[in-house]
Amino acid sequence: MGMLIYDALVLSRIAQETAEKKSCLTLGVPTLNFSDEHFLHHWSTHPDLRDANIGKQPFDTAAGFFHNLGFDNISALDISDYEGADIIADLNDPDLPKKIGRQFDVVYDSGTLEHIFDAPSAMRSIAQLVRIGGVVVHATPSNGFLDHGFWQISPDLYRTFYKKAGFEVLTSSLFVFAESPYAMPAEQNLYRTHGRKYITEMAPEAILVFAARKTHDGNLGPISMQEYYSHMHADDSVETAARFFLKFGEMPEPNRTIAKSAGTPRSNDAISALLSRLGVRKR
Repeated sequence: MGMLIYDALVLSRIAQETAEKKSCLTLGVPTLNFSDEHFLHHWSTHPDLRDANIGKQPFDTAAGFFHNLGFDNISALDISDYEGADIIADLNDPDLPKKIGRQFDVVYDSGTLEHIFDAPSAMRSIAQLVRIGGVVVHATPSNGFLDHGFWQISPDLYRTFYKKAGFEVLTSSLFVFAESPYAMPAEQNLYRTHGRKYITEMAPEAILVFAARKTHDGNLGPISMQEYYSHMHADDSVETAARFFLKFGEMPEPNRTIAKSAGTPRSNDAISALLSRLGVRKR
C-alpha cells in the first residue's frame, strides 16, 4: 500500500521519543504516497512534532525518510527481491525470527500483514523481530478495503495481541480517507462504544495506524478472546491505554441520528440482564 502521510507523522513522533535508532525493518519496500515537501510542511506545523530535532532533510525514498528520522540502518523484508528487499523471507513461516537471527529498533508494516494468510504466525514473528524497547508500527486496512487483501484489521486485534505479547500501546488511530482526510482515535472497541452506524458514517474507508513499544518478552501463545470480552468476563472495565493520539485534519461531528443511536449496544441494561439470566449470550 505504501507509506501515507499520517504513518510518516506517527513514525516521526515515535522517533523523537526513541533514544536508540540504529536499525529499522520495513515489511516490503514502501512507496511514499506524499512528497518530502508535503511531509516537511506537516512536520513543521504540527504542535507535537515541530520542536523535534529531526525531519529537516529532503528525501525521495522510504530509506531516505528513515535516515531523515535518524535511523542508521534500514532493511526491507519481502517474499522476493523484485522491489529491492535485502531480506528475502516468508512471513507465513513460524521459524522466521530464528532464521533472521537479529532484532530491530523499529519494525514498520505499511500494508503487508493483510496479504499474509497466516496472520497470527506473522504477528508472532513481528513481535520477536523487535528488541525490548523497540517499536512495532502497523498501517493496515481496517474498513472499506474489501478484497484488497485477505484481511481487514480491527483495532481490537492489535490491542489484544500486543498487550499479551509484552508491549505497551503507544497509539491506536484510524486515518480516514475523505474529501478532507482526518484521524480519529481508536483506543476502545468502537463497535461496542459507538455502534455500527457510527463506524459506517465516520470511518467508511480507513487505515488503522497502530504502534506499540516492547517492554518485555510476553506470551505469544493462543488468544482465547478479544480484549473487550476478556474485560467483561473479568467483570472489569476496558481501559484506554494508548500513550498518544496524533491529530490530523478536522474530525467531523456525527449526525444527530447516529449520535443518538450510538449508545444502543450499551443502553438496554434490563434486556441484557434478562438475556444473561436466561443463558443467552448477546452478540
